[in-house]
Amino acid sequence: MTPSGTDVVGLSDAARAVLADLVSSYAARRAGWGGGGQVEVLDAAVLHPGRPGIVDVIAAEGDRVVHLPLGLRDPTDEARFIPEGEDPVLGLFEDEGGVAVAFDAMRDAEVAVLLLAHVAGEAVEASRVRQVRSDDESVTLAMEDRIAFTVFNTVVEGRRPGLELFLSLDEVGFNHLAAPLAVWRRGGRDLGIVQEYLAGASSGFDLALTSVRDLYASGGPPELAGGDFGAEAHRLGTMTARMHLALDKAFGRRVGEAERWAVDIEATLRAVAPALLERPDVAELLAQLRALAVACQVVRTHGDFHLGRTCRTDQGWYVVDFAHDGRPTTHAGIVPSSGDDDPVYRSPLADVADMMWSFGMVANTAAHERDPSGREGLAQLAHAWEARNRRAFLAGYLGVPGITGLVPAGRDAVRVLIGSFELERTAARVAETGLD
Repeated sequence: MTPSGTDVVGLSDAARAVLADLVSSYAARRAGWGGGGQVEVLDAAVLHPGRPGIVDVIAAEGDRVVHLPLGLRDPTDEARFIPEGEDPVLGLFEDEGGVAVAFDAMRDAEVAVLLLAHVAGEAVEASRVRQVRSDDESVTLAMEDRIAFTVFNTVVEGRRPGLELFLSLDEVGFNHLAAPLAVWRRGGRDLGIVQEYLAGASSGFDLALTSVRDLYASGGPPELAGGDFGAEAHRLGTMTARMHLALDKAFGRRVGEAERWAVDIEATLRAVAPALLERPDVAELLAQLRALAVACQVVRTHGDFHLGRTCRTDQGWYVVDFAHDGRPTTHAGIVPSSGDDDPVYRSPLADVADMMWSFGMVANTAAHERDPSGREGLAQLAHAWEARNRRAFLAGYLGVPGITGLVPAGRDAVRVLIGSFELERTAARVAETGLD
């Protein structure tokens, strides 16, 4: 699945300095990076000589390792940049072909097609290339609505943990993923991935938001609203359980301690939202967690599992994104590892808690969107929508054969664990907004 060898550029000091300047210009344009760090070129390879051409650059910029496929064009060439309106030009670069305009290769449809051909051997029409996602970690292009091509903007030494999770799930037969067609690697680093494009996919967040908007517009019980999400929440729960069983198959399991988790959660609350510890319901929940005398299995988990990481197609629910570093965004439910680079194992119910939290965030987002002043009193409808979809998700999750061997038996234990794991996200929200 990895393209065959590339030619490493024998860089002169002058060429290395020019590439460093181009990377520095690129980093300064990334909104979340800050830029300004010293740049050192670590590796560069000519992937496509001539004009248009491609030089792929890996460079250290401060503490970050930047990956930048540079497109090269004759200054007189015309290009179709994507998306329109953005200027991806970074400067000038000179090689044996003369002076060229250098730019982000993933912003030029024709050059991106050349890059795809190098990585995956796929031929597509440049006129049918469009951007579907861009952030500080990666950019994804849809090509002919059959291929999704993602290039990572930042890379790590060795395997990319989020990509490792994705590929391992695919290898053990978890089919709720966009199938990988090729993985782009060089020098031990993961640089990108080519996958099938999920035509007609709708974001899980957008579907849920539409549902709760319909409820706020119509009123009444959520199951009678035109956009009821209950059946989809149930299917999403089923898919989530299958993901956890596949992760168990791929990486195995360990055993966690509920009492230790209670101590960790309490310490987090005391540090960022101590007022929560004064609430009787929180104190009672943590006491129940400490007293939980059941086996608590832990596995590799998604780590940041919410509606925005999923999508729905005619074929069902898919997981479309993993945290790039493969590490959970919360610490609840974790079994301590021996080192920072070791994989993290935690309760699968921590992923469930993340999704439950996501339901609440969707309901609150839609309420604020419709009624910023709070005068309409949508809290009761929001609670009803959230409660219905939490129940449906959990019913789908616990109904999957085999999942009861991975999570504690009994609804009370499951309730205590999920509620406790949600406390860390609640604490973060309280610290951010000051609202309880």
